[in-house]
Amino acid sequence: MEQKYVNPKVSRISQDTLIVGIDVAKRNHWVRMTDYRGIDLISPFKINNTIDGIKMLEEKIRII
Repeated sequence: MEQKYVNPKVSRISQDTLIVGIDVAKRNHWVRMTDYRGIDLISPFKINNTIDGIKMLEEKIRII
């Protein structure tokens, strides 16, 4: 039986992993937070491309 290649980065994902995806744009960024299975932990949301937007993102990460 042929063994499949497993990306080492993917193999490090565990139940304690928070995955944060950011769609970067010029003024506003969309953020999605999922668990290790790819299930959304909160609805995707928009942040501004400002220090306040980054602080809001940091706060949401702390809450989850």
